[in-house]
Amino acid sequence: MKKLAAIALLTLSAAPVFAGDIYVVGSVGRSSADINKNDIDSALVSAGATGVSSSLDKNDTGYKLQLGYQFNQNFAVEGGYIDLGKATYSASFTGGSASASVKATGWNVAAVGILPINDAFSVFGKVGTIDAKVEANVSASGPGGTASGSASATKWKTLWGVGATYNISKQVGVRVEYEQFNNLGDKNTTGEADVSLVSAGVVFKF
Repeated sequence: MKKLAAIALLTLSAAPVFAGDIYVVGSVGRSSADINKNDIDSALVSAGATGVSSSLDKNDTGYKLQLGYQFNQNFAVEGGYIDLGKATYSASFTGGSASASVKATGWNVAAVGILPINDAFSVFGKVGTIDAKVEANVSASGPGGTASGSASATKWKTLWGVGATYNISKQVGVRVEYEQFNNLGDKNTTGEADVSLVSAGVVFKF
């Protein structure tokens, strides 16, 4: 968080105030983790489970709050906090059950390229990085008793996105976008997965 605040302050102080617009974006949408249920089922079978019946919900509500600076009509830098929600898995098998969850959050910064279509409407693409924290929790019960475990990993990973903005006025706009966050987590502890976020939000310019 301290690193992100320093980056934001340096970015905003690097250009005169009149050169562009400071803006804030608040968005909410649907996140989806690229997790394969069959891989988890196979791990249970390898551990000796039989008669496995399972379900996986890899979609959840995601949200974000971003602070940005638009230098001109074609370029901006933005960053902030993103919550990508949680994926949950549950299974029953002969003599027992198991459950697992994986949650991802993080601080991000991205460069944004903007293509105005007219005075009100523009499209954009972005590329950047996220300091993603992934938390995984697992529990199981069976003939031998119960067991649980957790793991956490925080690593910088890449992100990209595309979207569009419609300006209702000079100060207020609406934004829709698709973002992809690549290989979140650690393959040796929490496991890795891509997470996508489709969101809609409001833009406030100052």
